[in-house]
Amino acid sequence: MKKLSYIFILIALVSCDYILKSPATADDEFVLDSIVKNQVNDDENKNGCDLKAGYKWSNMTKKCVRVFDEGYRLTSIEKDSLGKGKNAYFFIDEDSLEAEIFLPDSKESIIFKREDENENFKYQNFVFKIKKGYNLYYNNKLLFQPANPVDLKVVGSDEDH
Repeated sequence: MKKLSYIFILIALVSCDYILKSPATADDEFVLDSIVKNQVNDDENKNGCDLKAGYKWSNMTKKCVRVFDEGYRLTSIEKDSLGKGKNAYFFIDEDSLEAEIFLPDSKESIIFKREDENENFKYQNFVFKIKKGYNLYYNNKLLFQPANPVDLKVVGSDEDH
């Protein structure tokens, strides 16, 4: 009998919920349709690169690339509130006169150019220096430097645990 009363109460609650809800109006449907139509689709960019899989369009190679797999990593000087820095990635072309840099949180890469192999790469107020490590400057302020590998030491052995 207890089971039957629990089932009856459950049915009553569900039916009351259905009765108390106001029916959707035409205005509600219009708002919902406009929200769905105006959503930004971040699955692909204009060149067809799958952004969710980590691909970005390379203006230098004219193809989709995974910058964290194929590029060289630079670490930001400034850290966030958790003490972590953001990463930028770069490629240098075969003739060493152009470098492409992918800055964090940017949709497009930047192509840096130089006239001679002894010069630094430049783009507007940016300078990408490759001597003594790869360093990216903006208005003579260091923004990114080479990522330093972390060497972790193992103390003890796995057999102790």
